[in-house]
Amino acid sequence: MKYTIVPTKPGDGNFNLFENFPKNIYPADSLHFKLPDPINTEYLESCYVLTEDGQCRARIALYNNPYLMYNGKKSFCIGNYESVNDAAVSETLLAYVAQEAKQLGAAYLIGPMNGSTWDNYRFSLHHNAPNFFLEPYQHLYYNRQFVDSGFEVIAKYFSSLEREMKADIPELIQREKQLVASGMKIRNINLADFKNELKKMFEFNELAFHTNFLYTPVSLGTFQKKYTEARKFINPEFVIIAEDEKSNIIGFFFCVEDFFNRTEKSLIVKSIARHPDKKWGGLGHIMANVILKRAMNAGYKSLVHAFMREEGTSVQLSRNTFGEVYKNYALYGKAL
Repeated sequence: MKYTIVPTKPGDGNFNLFENFPKNIYPADSLHFKLPDPINTEYLESCYVLTEDGQCRARIALYNNPYLMYNGKKSFCIGNYESVNDAAVSETLLAYVAQEAKQLGAAYLIGPMNGSTWDNYRFSLHHNAPNFFLEPYQHLYYNRQFVDSGFEVIAKYFSSLEREMKADIPELIQREKQLVASGMKIRNINLADFKNELKKMFEFNELAFHTNFLYTPVSLGTFQKKYTEARKFINPEFVIIAEDEKSNIIGFFFCVEDFFNRTEKSLIVKSIARHPDKKWGGLGHIMANVILKRAMNAGYKSLVHAFMREEGTSVQLSRNTFGEVYKNYALYGKAL
């Protein structure tokens, strides 16, 4: 067998090999095509396609995010990965791109990640339940291909499904009264002033998320672009913002309907953030209670808590607070 690895980028004459390859390995009606898999051109080093006798057999993108570190090591990431179910193909391409990253100065390689955690990342570990809206879909054998090429799991994630829908726990109501008395208020996002709302949320994000695993900053323009693309899916009743007495953001919940669910009305809790100051303790649960009551009143039968990182007791915490874990994901890494 003779493989050829061809570098390419958006705009190159041969980029169609990279762009069109998924059509060869997924059926036309696949969930894979329901969610875009964009290339993060800001951090892109190069895209690569592996061909055999002129036919594309696998593809990958190599990203150099200057802020990305893992265990103190300069890290690159690989994303937009697709491959046929052939160990020789996947090992050849993954080994090649690892060597490329090493030559460019990387000490560690993380994937799948399309440039940062603001982009698509993680592989599903099973397809035991239907995909929910905004959940990427890939072949499960990609996990085996990464492991066989020397990658190890560096983080696990899960999504949970809440059906009991119990609201207004007395302790939460009492804590909410205390925070309201201190000046806290909860409001809907203002879509009529969406640009300014995003600016305020952007400023809060660095404070709320900077300690998150593999967090890297983004520009205001990038942040606004990502959320502007989601605007058409937003119901202001389910994107709520908590503010202090001076109208500073201290927390937010971003939820969107599961448009893929044809069997029941379901709401996806996509992003949660709370000010780290201890004086706002309990705010996240209070906001969750607000969302839960609104969802129940609007006829939702379930809530999906999406893409939570598995940390110590977090799975048990999810069972106690956010329902049953029903989906699992993995992120991989490899020392170079």
